[in-house]
Amino acid sequence: MHIIVVGVDHTTASIELRERLTCSSRHIPHLLQAASQYVQECVLLSTCNRLEIYAVCQEISQGRLDLLTVMSELRQVAFDEVEAHSYSFADERAIAHLFGVACGLFSLVPGEPQIQGQVAEAMEIAQGGGFAGPLISGLFRSALVTGKRARSETGISKNAASLSHVAVQLAHHLLPDLHQASVLLVGSGKMSELAARNLCDNGAQRLVIVNRTQAHAAELAQSFQGTHRTFAELSEALIEADVVISSTKSPRALMTYELMSHVMAHRGGRSLLMIDIALPRDIEPAVADLPGIHLYNLDDLQSEVERGILLRLQEAEQVRVIVAEEVAAFQRWQASLSVVDTISDFRKHVDALRQQELARTLRQLPSSLSEREVAVVQELTTRLMNKVLHTPMLRLKEAAAAGQGHVYAEAMRYLFDLEEKADVDVNKDRNTSKQARYDTDAVGNSAATPAVAQS
Repeated sequence: MHIIVVGVDHTTASIELRERLTCSSRHIPHLLQAASQYVQECVLLSTCNRLEIYAVCQEISQGRLDLLTVMSELRQVAFDEVEAHSYSFADERAIAHLFGVACGLFSLVPGEPQIQGQVAEAMEIAQGGGFAGPLISGLFRSALVTGKRARSETGISKNAASLSHVAVQLAHHLLPDLHQASVLLVGSGKMSELAARNLCDNGAQRLVIVNRTQAHAAELAQSFQGTHRTFAELSEALIEADVVISSTKSPRALMTYELMSHVMAHRGGRSLLMIDIALPRDIEPAVADLPGIHLYNLDDLQSEVERGILLRLQEAEQVRVIVAEEVAAFQRWQASLSVVDTISDFRKHVDALRQQELARTLRQLPSSLSEREVAVVQELTTRLMNKVLHTPMLRLKEAAAAGQGHVYAEAMRYLFDLEEKADVDVNKDRNTSKQARYDTDAVGNSAATPAVAQS
């Protein structure tokens, strides 16, 4: 079995092509259903900057063609066009690619945090529909662990690298008591949503949303426990605000010199921080000449964005080290799957002997034994069995990780006269306990394996 990925992203496809290929959450199960006719397991990762199908298949070249065909037919985009702008990786490179994606190494803004949640959501959708089996589920859990490590152990996400991040950091720098400030967001699009999230993360508690479409303002305000006002109340909202962040799609300035002159005349001498991240600009440049107003626009913020991206890129090498460590850990776990059935059969065989001899011994002991005394004897036999089994089972998994699992599995089956059967392929369904974690150590204590991520 092979792990493959086929996809397009912002480095290979235009925004127009990505728009035609993108899948909403309700469309994802249909594409996964179509892909499952060709592959054993699959997950679809669809964001504004990428569309990728991760799958388990028997043959790499055919699997790639099948997945490209599914993308082409279901999104109604010509096959040749999809293929020309796609990339594909298999096995170790596919694993490393997903782990890099989860870390934000390949994002438009390096280290951006949203991708972590998108990877988790993609896995949940696939698992909910029964499309992600033990191998792909394990792969995505390990990817989430990798992303979490990258963000906690490096600075890949620590420096502001987007306009909304920089705008909020600027507000926090100029107003250390941001939690007490009244922050006015003009506009309710994606930039305002990101700014609202960053503001809340930095302690802001008084958010006011103004937008031409009242329903959109109300929805965004509700999401962040803020309030909303009508566009007609913009002047009053400006008088009350301490910080203004504006990001509308208006073709002309909304906050003119005349309007802001009126606003400042009614603020009792309080200064006002205004951050304009719209293009075209929402705030007339002349507003900066008014006493008490501190105005910053895109050009003012862009140099800080570029600095943040540069600092994040300097962390990329450390992130790649983490990716390499987690890829190796996942591959060890993946290799151990080839001996899972032998380990299970070995343990069942020895446990059956334990129970048989235990029953015989208990029949020979006085019937006056208490329940506690019987339990002590049972625990003794179980602990003895676990100690005897532990080392050979551990060695078998180590052999599997080194590519020699089949040799030792066959030897173990021969030596202990286990039922002759080949270990099943990892793509076949296993019981819930095996899907829920990496550990394949059937003896009491868990083995040291990649941790399960919490999304």
